Amino acid sequence: MYELERRFHQFPVTMTLIGICIIVYIVSFILYGQEMNVYEALDFGGYNPLYVDFYHEYYRLLTSNFIHFGIFHLLLNCYSLYNLGSFIESFMDRINYMIVLFISALATTGIPYVLYLLNGFGANSVSGGISGVIFGLIGAIIALALTYHNIFDDVLRQLAPSIIIMLLLSLTISSISMSGHICGMIGGFIATYILSNTMNNNRYYYN
Repeated sequence: MYELERRFHQFPVTMTLIGICIIVYIVSFILYGQEMNVYEALDFGGYNPLYVDFYHEYYRLLTSNFIHFGIFHLLLNCYSLYNLGSFIESFMDRINYMIVLFISALATTGIPYVLYLLNGFGANSVSGGISGVIFGLIGAIIALALTYHNIFDDVLRQLAPSIIIMLLLSLTISSISMSGHICGMIGGFIATYILSNTMNNNRYYYN
């Protein structure tokens, strides 16, 4: 318990986000059991562009980021979110970090929704999970590497194999939303790049 409290004080935003995902999963577990099917996910706030368009349920653009289809889905995402999120939160101003998280979450579903409006993209898909935000954090690291070469170049090189594996998994496993991952990465990259290049460095860093 002490270690958990210490981690929360160190990385309050990341730990709060993980806590929300866990609480939402517990509620879904009570309602639907250990794993949800696509119909249950829709009932629980999952993203589908038809529901957003025809029923104006715009909340799905954000709520879908917090639902998970099963315990392994949840654990994998929380583990990845902790590793990437705690690293970035220790470097970035807290408000800016929350902005990056929000833009990543919104881009994960918002960009596919725009594509749906343009050409019907993903009309039959149902998605959920915090993995788009995790890819947004990868995009953030890429943006930081472009801005602060001496600090983040090595970090990006170390992460490159994992990023490639995650992208390959997104391509090869049909149940993984490749579009959500890429769009989340785009959102995190753009938000971080703009913030890191327009704000005073003294404000951008904690120290």
